[in-house]
Amino acid sequence: MRAYLSSLSVAPGAAVDIHGSGIDQAQLVVREHMHSDPHPDGPGIVAHECLWGRGVVDAPLVGASLGSFAIAPDALSGLSAFTLSMWVRPTDLGRTSVLASWKSRSGTATLGLIDSRLVLEHAGERHVLDHCLRERSWAFVGLAAGHARALRSDGATLFASFWGRSGGPFLSAALDCDLRPEGGVLQLATRDGRSGELDGRVAGIRVHDVALDVVELMNVMNGVGATPVVEWELADRTDPDSAPPVRGGRAALAIVNAPMRSTDVPPALESSGRQLCANGSLHFHRDDTEDCAWPTIGRIEVPETARPGIYSAQLLSGADRYELPFVVSRPGEVTLLVPTLTWQAYANLGRDVTWPGLSHYSLHSDGSPVTVTTSRRPSQTFAPSARLEVDAGDGFATGTNATHLMMADLYAWYWLRQELDDLCGVIDDRDLHEYGARALDGTKVLVLSAHPEYWTAAMLDGLEEYIERGGSVVYLGGNGLYWVTSLHPTKPHLMEIRRWGGSQTWSIEEPDRLHQFEPRIGGLWEDAGRPPNSTVGVGFAGFGNGPSLRFVRTAESYDPRWSWIFDGLETDRFGGGGLNHGAGNEFDAFDSSLPPRGDSVVIASSLPTTEDHFGTFERRGTRAPSADVRCDMVLTHTPAGGWVLAVGSITASGCLTSRQDEGMSLVLRNAMQRMLAASAG
Repeated sequence: MRAYLSSLSVAPGAAVDIHGSGIDQAQLVVREHMHSDPHPDGPGIVAHECLWGRGVVDAPLVGASLGSFAIAPDALSGLSAFTLSMWVRPTDLGRTSVLASWKSRSGTATLGLIDSRLVLEHAGERHVLDHCLRERSWAFVGLAAGHARALRSDGATLFASFWGRSGGPFLSAALDCDLRPEGGVLQLATRDGRSGELDGRVAGIRVHDVALDVVELMNVMNGVGATPVVEWELADRTDPDSAPPVRGGRAALAIVNAPMRSTDVPPALESSGRQLCANGSLHFHRDDTEDCAWPTIGRIEVPETARPGIYSAQLLSGADRYELPFVVSRPGEVTLLVPTLTWQAYANLGRDVTWPGLSHYSLHSDGSPVTVTTSRRPSQTFAPSARLEVDAGDGFATGTNATHLMMADLYAWYWLRQELDDLCGVIDDRDLHEYGARALDGTKVLVLSAHPEYWTAAMLDGLEEYIERGGSVVYLGGNGLYWVTSLHPTKPHLMEIRRWGGSQTWSIEEPDRLHQFEPRIGGLWEDAGRPPNSTVGVGFAGFGNGPSLRFVRTAESYDPRWSWIFDGLETDRFGGGGLNHGAGNEFDAFDSSLPPRGDSVVIASSLPTTEDHFGTFERRGTRAPSADVRCDMVLTHTPAGGWVLAVGSITASGCLTSRQDEGMSLVLRNAMQRMLAASAG
């Protein structure tokens, strides 16, 4: 039983669709969640069933739409003879691959790779060039069909050159078969137009309207020779779902299931420096997906009267239960920003083999980084009970197993509802991305939850505008506002990151650092000139799995300008008692070289003493104990009259709902009172 929702967020009065596979008469109920950690020191699981959204759903078992490919709808139209050529850089030669396919007058023809060799399959016959391509090396391949001067009759020429920086051998074969097209469709990396069958890059895809001979093919390989009837500009990313033709008269190349765009192309000729093809390539993967494309099996109509909050659609069938979380989005005077992009980035981590759709912390089956993910795929790591970590450890271990996804977001939400019930609202990342600061109209205090790691430029613009017009912020987390993130312009369920230069599970090569959903270099927002320190006062500084960290007040915090935030706290140490490991895990610090916008002070710090805490890799990975490996709590008074409180720890929000809380609730309560009062004045 697997399913997903069409969106992770829905407004009151709107609807969200359920898509599923392999579901046998499951009962559908909607639950509103307040708290999902069963830790005995907290309130436990607090949720209730809604009167709306109930029903029964059923779905046949269907496969997911996997594998990226491309289709040129009229590339071969009107051609009685043609030549197809391209540059290929295979990244997994362990399986049969498809480079191109088309319908000929005597059946489907497929140009591909089997056992590292170039193969043409047609009319039940297989023609093989007896030389192996090399993984992660460029090769030029070509096929000419129709009458050519080198052939005594109509037939075909199969050609490959096994290229390297110093050149390489080439092979060709004359074939006695009729490959002339029936219809105009040319398919790349697929034979059925539904799934992709290639792991590798292609560049310089050209179609000529004649059957070139071997010498003419070598000229094309060397970047000279006959002008093609169509070649596609793979470097043009104006439309992420297509590549326009270099020359007019033919349709754009339709790109399906979000292959990775790259500027990687074959190296220029050493002798002349001449480029062999236009800049730009497509990296196809068999496990790419932009939408599992499962049938719609139900719809949840959210009533206008529904409270904003964090919900889940639960499918119940016998002993099986499947949860589909979503946000009912409407801002309040105090608005929680639910980091659904972080949910999506981690989704299916550790389950990639059995669940369609990869996480941003994983690698494709060919070993290349996952730069694009979709929310339209099943994932149990979205569930309110999930405790997913980077090492895929997940399950309940009292006091030792930190969490940073939905469960951690609910710590903050539970506390807000207990303290400020009628003032509370929620929005999610995509609301802020789409509407900017308008998404926060009426909001006096914006709360960033435990792990708001992934931010688009539009989200940062919205946050900064909100602060500049006097809004206050509580940054109740760590490792936030970190990676440059893009969303597809018309398919916001698709999310893109390209990691490098930071603390990461993989690092992308330089030719692959340009995003395909917008013209922006990936990596850290700090390297892009927008460090989180300048917006919220702190930035990612370290991580570790050692003992919980306690905050210690600084001398500056006793200044009357700042000391109000500790009114009622009878100790100078706090923050170590929490459901979620106390303070720590991943933590942020103040950086005097990156001052925030406003008057700031470090009001408390925590310095790990055990060697299982480290500084971030971009800060040389210093091991604790060190003054550089610390967690800072920072308070900023902005020029517009608002306040920004940065707690600086990804796990500190777990103190808010713990009976062992040592003062975190009091500090946050004082901050909220001052922030709400500032907005009223």
